Amino acid sequence: MLSAGAKITKFSIFGAYVSAEGGSYTDYSEMWRHANGMLFPVLISYVYLLFYKSNSEKNFYRIFSFYAGLVPAASILAWIVTPVSFMSGNAPPGDDVSDFLFIFTKYGHPLFVGFAAVVFIGISVMLMVKKRVIHNYVEVVKGLR
Repeated sequence: MLSAGAKITKFSIFGAYVSAEGGSYTDYSEMWRHANGMLFPVLISYVYLLFYKSNSEKNFYRIFSFYAGLVPAASILAWIVTPVSFMSGNAPPGDDVSDFLFIFTKYGHPLFVGFAAVVFIGISVMLMVKKRVIHNYVEVVKGLR
């Protein structure tokens, strides 16, 4: 938004929204604006998972780390489902994914977006398995019985 010359008028981390006035958006910058709501938390979770200490015995750390990887990965699911509904004309209006697809389809097929989302989920799962986040979470759950 700021890079497009817009002035931010409202911002809320907890409400997960930002509003702005003005700005000169290209198709490329507009697509980034719609994708950032998903990409930023996912990339932060990747960085967090890369530094995850699998030998830690702290239950809170293990549980928090599991959800720090799971929640952003789950938010990617909309980027798999919406391209399919977009192709059938049933995409939700005003949704970031739908707005992204309205622009993207000028340049490519909507299923490319769904495929990229599958790749992002695959990276999340791979990191969580390789860093033993899922294994450690299961150990904590078993220990609570």
